[in-house]
Amino acid sequence: MRALATLALLVGLVRPAAAQDVPAPPVDNQTIDATKLGVDLSRIQKGLRIAETREKLSADGLRPTDGLRLDFAIQVYGQAPKIDVLKGVDLFNGGVPGSAPSHNQMIEFWTPAIYRSPTMPVSALAFWAAQEIWKKSSRSKCEDEIRNYRELIMQGVNIAAPRCTQ
Repeated sequence: MRALATLALLVGLVRPAAAQDVPAPPVDNQTIDATKLGVDLSRIQKGLRIAETREKLSADGLRPTDGLRLDFAIQVYGQAPKIDVLKGVDLFNGGVPGSAPSHNQMIEFWTPAIYRSPTMPVSALAFWAAQEIWKKSSRSKCEDEIRNYRELIMQGVNIAAPRCTQ
C-alpha cells in the first residue's frame, strides 16, 4: 500500500516536469490585423514615445521646457477616517437585528410553557435527597444505640438509656 502511494506521488511530480519539455505548437504565419482589434496602433506608439521621453528627461534631471505640462507627484500621509457600518449593533451580546432566530429561540417559541419549565428544580431535588440520607443515617444510628442498650440490659449491665428517639 505504501509502495503504491509512493509510486502515485512520483508520477504526479514527474508529469508536470515532463510537460515543460513539450515544444510549443507551431504558430501559423498569419499576421494579426490591428484594425479588427478596435485599437489605434499609432496612438499607442505615440503614447509610448512620450512616456519614454519623459522618463529620459526625469532621469537626466532635466525638466521639459513646456510650461503647460506640469508633472507633480504628491504623497499624502494621514489617518483614514473610521467608517462604522454597524452603528448601534452589538455583535458580542446578542443577535443581529433582522437575522434568523437561534435554536434556543425556536425551541422556546414552539414549545408550550407548561412543557418548557422543569417539574422540580434540580437543586431542590438534591437538597431533598441529602436530607433523606441524613435522616436515614441518624435513624440507623439511633436503632444501633437502642439495640446495644437492650443487649447490655439483658446481660445485667447497669447503663444509662440512649438519648435518641425514633
